[in-house]
Amino acid sequence: MPLLLGTTMALGMLFGFQLAGNSGRAGNSRTASGATQQLLDLLRYKYVDSVRIDTLETQAIETILQHLDPHTVFIPARELADANADLEGGFSGIGVEYLMINDTATVVYVVENGPSEKAGLQAGDQIVQVGNEPIAGKKMQGPDLRRRIRGAYNSQVSLGILRQGQPKTVTITRGNIPLPSVDAWYMATPTVGYLRINKFAETTYREFMDAANALLRQGMKKMVLDLRGNTGGYLTAATNVADELLPDNLKLVSTRGLHTKEKVIYSSKPGLFETGDLVVLLDEFSASASEVLAGSLQDNDRGTVVGRRSFGKGLVQEQYDLSNGGAVRLTVARYYTPTGRSIQKPFNGNRGDYMHEVLARHGADSLQAQLTDKVDSSQVFKTRKGKILYGGGGISPDVLVAFDTTRIPKTAIGLYNNGLLSDFSFLLFRQQQAAIRGYSSARAFAEGWQLPANAWERLLQMAAADSIQIGAVPASIKADVLQRVKANTARYVWRGTGYVQVMQPGDRVLQKALEILK
Repeated sequence: MPLLLGTTMALGMLFGFQLAGNSGRAGNSRTASGATQQLLDLLRYKYVDSVRIDTLETQAIETILQHLDPHTVFIPARELADANADLEGGFSGIGVEYLMINDTATVVYVVENGPSEKAGLQAGDQIVQVGNEPIAGKKMQGPDLRRRIRGAYNSQVSLGILRQGQPKTVTITRGNIPLPSVDAWYMATPTVGYLRINKFAETTYREFMDAANALLRQGMKKMVLDLRGNTGGYLTAATNVADELLPDNLKLVSTRGLHTKEKVIYSSKPGLFETGDLVVLLDEFSASASEVLAGSLQDNDRGTVVGRRSFGKGLVQEQYDLSNGGAVRLTVARYYTPTGRSIQKPFNGNRGDYMHEVLARHGADSLQAQLTDKVDSSQVFKTRKGKILYGGGGISPDVLVAFDTTRIPKTAIGLYNNGLLSDFSFLLFRQQQAAIRGYSSARAFAEGWQLPANAWERLLQMAAADSIQIGAVPASIKADVLQRVKANTARYVWRGTGYVQVMQPGDRVLQKALEILK
């Protein structure tokens, strides 16, 4: 039973955190009552042996939540800070990105003007000790290392590092580290601006306005808004962005629940991009608040939605703190698009089927099957201009770009496992760093820099050393893998913008958007 609870909780946490919808912290629940609490009290004060009441309490909470929807989740106290930081748009830490290479945390990026850069930390430094605790070679998981490195604002942490084999000690004063939600924006063509939002956090609207205004100054007449992989966040952040793209007094979204009054949100102010041509990109991992934004635009006949049907997570969560230091994100309502479509896809009570429904879509053997899979054609809705839309969960694209099941064949899957591709990309970047940093922009790098001629052979050798055997792959797959390696190296200098620009020529969804806007 503990193993079963742990497994189901892991799945629930994965989708509960990543697909958390309107996660505003709405109150506190500091008392418990009823038979469950009575039983815990009896075990605490009467049971013959010593028991871990906190563990039993957590298991009881998780078991109860298993009978509810898949997105009502319990967040243990040890994970609450990380879960909140993602939506708050930042945290207190040292400002580095790292990879676990050969069981050692290796710094791959240092935040510009952040605490680590001020203390002299560099990309390539290996972190072998935090405070007095050695950490190298311990196969430490990401959350465990983060908890050791992060801490209170203005506090200090001492890191033992290896730099080119030489030991050093660096003392870093922790500071506020942003977690950007608008992580890529650039001019994809002389008139088309590209902007990607990876989540909807407290800082998203301000980031969107800054990026969009910068693109307008560079000559943007048309926009590609990329919401692929955006698993949601704060509802207000999504509706604020929608308000900038739609005229006044249009319905954006409504929410309804058994114990909550119906709430309807309208556009209410002049927006910065209400008339220019617009394409919105979606995929099967676009969820919650990103579906609200896409649905508000599609239902109001604003722009074209391109890609694949979104996840179908239309549940509103509110976060309540618990007395054990954890919190529960509780579903309190459902989202409805302006035409009245429910965003939430069906849930038959089987969490496994629900979680893996997205993977089943990729098995569809035709474009039409991928487009209509699980969409209820009996639920017909019309926009103001007469466009026909269907209910049944998620936001279906106006223009489908089907998932390419041949993109990553089984013979090449090993390249994407265990972080191999990321590790190889960074090692290549470290060797070629001077040449890469010599380019003035990500565009210049994308157009001018070439991978070493033996990059593929070196990648296969690194895979074989890690007991990953790669069979023969078609030339197209080899080219795609190497393009991702190049994009990863660009990311170490130009972040998300560099990655997207390098990938643009082979990004079928983005290319379809540019074709529509041409």
